[in-house]
Amino acid sequence: MIIILLGKLVLGLALFLLGMEGVKDSFYKASGQRLEYLLKTLTNNIISSILTGIVVTMIIQSSSATTVIIISLVNANLMTLEQAFGVIMGANIGTTVTVQLISFRLEEYLWLIIILGIIFYLFYYLNKDKRLMYIGRGLIGFSILFIGLEVLSNMIVNIQDLDIFIKTMTYLGAKPLLGILIGIIVTAIIQSSSALTGIIVVLAKAGMVDLTLAIALALGSNIGTCITAFIAAIGSSKAAKQTAWAHILFNIFGVIAVLPILSLFIELISLTSKELTRQIANAHTVFNLFNTLIVLPLRGIFIKFIRTVNSEE
Repeated sequence: MIIILLGKLVLGLALFLLGMEGVKDSFYKASGQRLEYLLKTLTNNIISSILTGIVVTMIIQSSSATTVIIISLVNANLMTLEQAFGVIMGANIGTTVTVQLISFRLEEYLWLIIILGIIFYLFYYLNKDKRLMYIGRGLIGFSILFIGLEVLSNMIVNIQDLDIFIKTMTYLGAKPLLGILIGIIVTAIIQSSSALTGIIVVLAKAGMVDLTLAIALALGSNIGTCITAFIAAIGSSKAAKQTAWAHILFNIFGVIAVLPILSLFIELISLTSKELTRQIANAHTVFNLFNTLIVLPLRGIFIKFIRTVNSEE
């Protein structure tokens, strides 16, 4: 029984991550060099930088991927730290779109999405436009993502009555800081905050997590996802390393800022919807908007601090 459950867990998670990677890679390739062009040319001021970060991340469905791109641009002296920082703030907001989509019951339209993906493939064979092929792959990847979530849901149904699982979730629900730590560790391992938040939504649908635990895990995921940028900056220029640290410190600052008002934040989020899954998605979005609005007027001080503590090559 345990082996079967572990098998379902691994299969569901593998399908989910495969789908996420498929969506990210396909939509990135469909966009060609346009994303780099947008990042280089539409980041002249802080507002356009944030908006560009939102749009680019919504297209490729990954804030980590956006951050890796801007680190490479900063490393090549094609973007400044100030421009990159604005894009990072926007990317954190843009990545919440994935969780918003997951929180809706799009699995009911799974076959429609697959058929749409196949249609794009057929159009590719008619006119050989590779963008159509990549869009088709992205849509099929999106379908695989939801299939993985469905497998995880079935696995959770089989374990939700286990006493040890119930006690663990109850204990974590009363320990938000521990929930944040677990969120950091799990996201650092799977390198996707959207993946962890998607799993949280699945647990919520099964009634296995409350809003407090869900938000704590989501907060931790915002810090854990920075590991990708940190790895990407290894061996890069001083400015590129500062960009990676900007991503890390920006997300840590947001979590620290929300902790003193966590109870109020949870109460506010509970008013945004009657469905727990929608509340979780809204919490992810509102937190990143909240973090951006706080740091926006302080960005000069923030950037100066990053340059001071990371002044050496």
